[in-house]
Amino acid sequence: MSKNRNIVVFWIDEAPREDFVERLHTAGMEVYFVDNYVDGVQWLDVPANINRCDAVILDVNCKIRRSDESESTDSFRDYAYRVMSRCEEDDRHIPWFVFTSAEGYDESLLNAIPMRDWTRKQYYSKYTDQQQLINDIRELTKHSRNIALRERFASVLDDWQDEATAIRLFDIIKKMDDPNSGTDTTVFNAMRKLLAHAVVYAREHGLFADDIDSIRAAQRQLEDLHALSPDIVPSYILTNYNSLIDTVNNGSHSKDEDEEGSLNVDMDVLTGKAPYLSRATFYQLITILHWLRQLPTESKEIEALRKRIDLFLTYPMETYAECECYLQCDEEGTWHYGKCAVRERDQYPITERTFVRLYDVQANTSRVTKKRYPFFAKYRTIQDR
Repeated sequence: MSKNRNIVVFWIDEAPREDFVERLHTAGMEVYFVDNYVDGVQWLDVPANINRCDAVILDVNCKIRRSDESESTDSFRDYAYRVMSRCEEDDRHIPWFVFTSAEGYDESLLNAIPMRDWTRKQYYSKYTDQQQLINDIRELTKHSRNIALRERFASVLDDWQDEATAIRLFDIIKKMDDPNSGTDTTVFNAMRKLLAHAVVYAREHGLFADDIDSIRAAQRQLEDLHALSPDIVPSYILTNYNSLIDTVNNGSHSKDEDEEGSLNVDMDVLTGKAPYLSRATFYQLITILHWLRQLPTESKEIEALRKRIDLFLTYPMETYAECECYLQCDEEGTWHYGKCAVRERDQYPITERTFVRLYDVQANTSRVTKKRYPFFAKYRTIQDR
């Protein structure tokens, strides 16, 4: 979904007016089209589609099937009720609107358009009622749960705008918002698929090498990168990724598939023993997704990141030279950045707020620290915050 478009409209029309499409977009609406009623009914029969749909627009003179050479009012007469019934079945309320030129049609066909208690106008003219239709869509969807969720999770939904990812992500969001979803185990497989897509995205945007083709392979490279450079992969990303991958993989399999006695996520969630696990996992997922969207998108920047990471993994000593960073202190009291240790000097004390530049990087010869930190550097203090 494009940024600032919080209302999803589904429009069945063989020739949607471009000027009206532009007005819908300007009004904050994302529009999906089909040019015939058979495909329109099939679109609404897909749970992920109808669950995110907020309003439906119907044409009167349309094609019945995609293969039809011409449109006919028979399409509306024989198929519109199927669309309407799907918008109103069970406790669903998706307002539908008839948008037509109303020229040359049998008057009885227009008069037979059903009226609901929420109906503002029996049908809308394509020539004179465009703004009124927009206003009525906005008015009749303003309390939509979908729209409230899109506003609440706008940042992550705006991050991932390709249709397949947006559909899967919003479906997960809706399930997580359902107070009764604590025992829904299907979300783990959905999240695992979304994570697999994120790995592909990261590979295409310079973070991973071409041979990183699975979420497990990505995990290993994230661990390597974090160990070498916490600035490239922060500790919270590695921590969340490791927990996320363990939970979604475990939860994507049932107890019946357990050969090692380790598949407990599916059963514990299903039986209510872990009622908060799916939500915790969801927030780990969107944390990873939001972080990945900060990767470069321009080809030159992507290539620069790819070369930097390749250099780090292949010749780490060279990448520490002249590196500007904050140092960390481990449990043994050794100050370091990634795999490069430094020795604190009395005249230049170090804290975790000390920003330094490393120089004179070499192989670490200390018998005490070289196993943990194969490199050693001197440092200059740039700033102490």
